[in-house]
Parts: sequence; structure tokens; C-alpha cells
Amino acid sequence: MKTEVVTLLKYESVSIRATVYSAADTQKLNRSTILYLHGGGLIFGQRDDLPAPYIQKFIEDGHTFISIDYLLSPETKIDKIINVLKQSIFKINERYQVLDNLVLMGRSAGAYLCYLLLRGGIKAKGFISLYGYYQITLSEFTIPAPYYTHFPRVLPMSAQALIQSHPLVKGEMKNRYPIYVSGRQFGTWLGDFIPFSKTKDDFSLTDEDLGHLPPTILVHSKNDPDVPLKMSQKAAQLIPNAILISIDRDEHDFDRNVTNENLGYYDQIIELLDKRLV
Repeated sequence: MKTEVVTLLKYESVSIRATVYSAADTQKLNRSTILYLHGGGLIFGQRDDLPAPYIQKFIEDGHTFISIDYLLSPETKIDKIINVLKQSIFKINERYQVLDNLVLMGRSAGAYLCYLLLRGGIKAKGFISLYGYYQITLSEFTIPAPYYTHFPRVLPMSAQALIQSHPLVKGEMKNRYPIYVSGRQFGTWLGDFIPFSKTKDDFSLTDEDLGHLPPTILVHSKNDPDVPLKMSQKAAQLIPNAILISIDRDEHDFDRNVTNENLGYYDQIIELLDKRLV
């Protein structure tokens, strides 16, 4: 597997980059291009967070894998995040001609951004959502979340002090996770990324929107403490060609650590990808 880091564009003071993972053997079949967006509640994380053994499986199966930066909140609101993401994807297409063979993939908040991109006109032949969500109107996102009340309290003023005065595309856990925890503890998380002039509904997909999505593979823990399984269950019912892999775990990002069991789930994703999407 070979990697290449490319700069796509500049937004104010920050460069938006992508990492391109591809087979060392250039003669190998290129089934599709997986465009990956990381998780992190839109507040923390970075583009190359997916463990290499998972990426290697896509490469060995004949796919190109591209992970891409996106602007983080609260420094940047969701409307601008999406607009810059679209520009970045068009820049990738100028360089690699991916739009005819594109599969979007996201974990958690990254999957949410994929939903918004698909609704917003980005064409893909498939979508892989790992513990993602397509609506932010759920009560679970607007009231204090029981899971996060067990964490040490992060007062809103303490979280506010961690917000930067310039755009970011990378957020270290130690500096950024407290912002997310505070938002979930006090039920104010949505205010971190929704523009003042917009509402939750503006950034949520409807049942009708789901009916227009491409073939989709959804993966979600049955007892996810952060994003309820019902999000993916409903999506699997309403997206025309969708399949849900429900995992008997009580973790949100179940694939955080590379284990034989988790590698097996990625084998299952890739097998479905080959059968249903490519």
C-alpha cells in the first residue's frame, strides 16, 4: 500500500488536505474510490484516524481509499463545513476523476456529513455508514445525555475557553473532547455547529430524502450509548437498497481497536460492498 498526501485548497489560514491510499501494484483492479470522513462529533478528530489494517483490506480488494480533512466546529458552522467539503471533493475529482466511481464512507459525525453531502447533490454509487446519524432533531441530542453525565462535569465556560479564534481541521482529544462532552452534558451540542439563522431541521434528512440515497451499508452497535441504533434501523428501512449490520456491543466506535472480531466486520463490509455497490 502506498500513500500520498495532497493539498486540495486553502480556507482562510488552514490547508485542506487528503491522504490517498492505493495499491503499490498499479496494475491492480480499481473497483471504486472510497472517500472517508472521520468521526468526532464535528469537534475533534483528524482525517487519518482509521486504523491502517482496515484501510489495507479495502486496498487489497482493489479499491482506492481517500481520507479527507474537513473544517471543525464550533470554529466553523455546519453550512460552511459542507460547502468547503463539496469544494474539496470537486478538487479531488479534478485530480483523480472519482465521481463516476465514488463510495462515501463515514464514521459517526463523518457519516452524518456524508448524509448531508448526498442530499446536497454529491453523486455516489454507494455509502458506508458506521454508527452514523441523519437527523439531529432527536431528543437524545437536545437533552443532557445520560452516558456523558457520568464523565467529570465540563462547565460551558470551561468548554468555551478551549474554542480557537481560527479554523481547524484537526482536533486533539485532550483539547477538543471536553467541548463535545460539555455539549452533551448540558444538551447544548447542536449550538456548537448550527448557524444562528438556521434550525435543526435544515440539517436533518427527511424520510423522502432517505428514499433517494444510493445503496447503503450501515453498521451499528445494538447498545450504542452515544448515537441510538434506531437511527440506522430506520435508515435501513427507508433507503431503497440498504443493509444493516447490528453488532452485539455497547460501544459507540466499536472498531476503535483492531481485533480479529473487528477485522471480520470489515471483511463483511467489503464483501457486501463488492456484491451490492460495485
